Amino acid sequence: MMLPPRFMLNNKRNMVLLGAALVLILVIWGAVFLFADPGLAPEELFNSSLQNTLASHSYRYAVEVKQNGRDVISTVNGERVEPDRVHIKGSMLKSKDIEFIQITDTTYMKDPWSTRWITLEGSKLAQAELFLTEFNPLSLFNFKDVPQISYNGKEKLDGVKTVLLQLKPTVANPYLEFKYVDYDYKIWVDPKEQLIRKAVMEARPPGGEKGMLVDMKFWDFNKPIIIEKPGLEVGS
Repeated sequence: MMLPPRFMLNNKRNMVLLGAALVLILVIWGAVFLFADPGLAPEELFNSSLQNTLASHSYRYAVEVKQNGRDVISTVNGERVEPDRVHIKGSMLKSKDIEFIQITDTTYMKDPWSTRWITLEGSKLAQAELFLTEFNPLSLFNFKDVPQISYNGKEKLDGVKTVLLQLKPTVANPYLEFKYVDYDYKIWVDPKEQLIRKAVMEARPPGGEKGMLVDMKFWDFNKPIIIEKPGLEVGS
């Protein structure tokens, strides 16, 4: 039985209207996600997330450090188990394929030209100011005061809904304070877990010139991470 042309036309019109309605619903949902109120006040969300992040007993991270806003100084992936176990791999100071393991006061450094490890007893390389960012990026969140905190919207980061906060803190870091006078932070916070998932810090010297730019990502908070000294089969 043939359907009347008018019925077919109405059916198509209804399908178009239904499709348009679905698109409108998706747009509204996206706008609600992106622009809705963050829930907690920015100051409360930041303080809670900072405390939870610093209290984590283990985590993994990625750090890239640039000088003058463009020259890459280091790019590392790392993992930490508090209070004194660290494992990092990457490149530092133009040396590629570096790998360090720090356990208490012993540093194990992998020889980049072989599979052997060099053992440095009594070394606390992870606490050296020069490498503090690569071994302990959360040291950049040691603040005297954070007088300015602002909410800057929401973003999806690696599938996680995050709130973007901007800060202008006063840092408590002797290495930074010696070289820089002005600091800007962008921090992506997971409002559900109240943890810092990503941060970008820009530190500028007197005169407002470009200084140090640090891009950090964090994940696997409080996961069972095991860091042990290298096996004897690869040397010592």
